[in-house]
Amino acid sequence: ALAMNFALLGSLWFCLIIHVTRASVKNNSSVVVAQCITNDDCGELLSCIDLTCQDPCPGPCTGNATCEIYNHVPYCACKPGFSGNPFAGCQRVPETQRGYLLPGSRPAGTKVYRVERFFKVNYFSALLYCTTHGGRLASIESKDENKLIKDVINKTGIRNAEFWTSGTNLPMGQWVWMSSREPVLPDYSDWWPGEPNNAGDEHCLELWERDSRGYKWNDKRCTEQLYPICEYFE
Repeated sequence: ALAMNFALLGSLWFCLIIHVTRASVKNNSSVVVAQCITNDDCGELLSCIDLTCQDPCPGPCTGNATCEIYNHVPYCACKPGFSGNPFAGCQRVPETQRGYLLPGSRPAGTKVYRVERFFKVNYFSALLYCTTHGGRLASIESKDENKLIKDVINKTGIRNAEFWTSGTNLPMGQWVWMSSREPVLPDYSDWWPGEPNNAGDEHCLELWERDSRGYKWNDKRCTEQLYPICEYFE
């Protein structure tokens, strides 16, 4: 009897393991094996939703915005020819403001930074916003440019906030400015002490102020909502 009880207990544990590793979906008395457990089990443009690989995009974006996907993560972006907050509604860009500045290009003129301080978006939406508005997401390629971008932020009066730049290490694991395609040079940087530390999938570069001590560089999750800083050449 004791052996039988142990056998029964073992069977119950086996059934429990099967239950948690398979989708509990019944179809004509059959059990459907889970298609995915995490997003990594799906293609890059799909997300693991209810144990199946699905398009995560239907429905979230309105008002002249489209849903894009990067590494399983959906985000809203203004359609070409429109700008603004893709989560509240994008407005058509006047013809005089068009003329897209492609990543990697650098036209003649002086670089100027402009802080978009009335809305927040994730990193990917920030890239598209600046591009569709005739500029590109900010890059910082010298000590002088680092001082300039901080001066522009300070003029807004916004303290202890976070702002997107185009810095990222997503393409090849090395930090680059996505807008200019130039590397973040080791001979000049302005990271907070101990950064970048990739503390939780942090692959994009922000300017962040701690305790009113001034803005410095920090790595941040690319899906977080921050103020974008665009750069233009005038």
